[in-house]
Amino acid sequence: MAHREERFLLPASHVVAVHNLESGVIAVELTCCEGHDLLVLSGNDIDIPGPATV
Repeated sequence: MAHREERFLLPASHVVAVHNLESGVIAVELTCCEGHDLLVLSGNDIDIPGPATV
């Protein structure tokens, strides 16, 4: 399956959990509209620009 980069907004009801992993790193667990689990890393200490979907 080819990787497609798409941006979309999910309502807050799709947030499963938010974890403060360490100072400057936040992980947000989400479920997309199709039911897939997503993990988004964000924060000041992430080495890539913008939020990263893992």
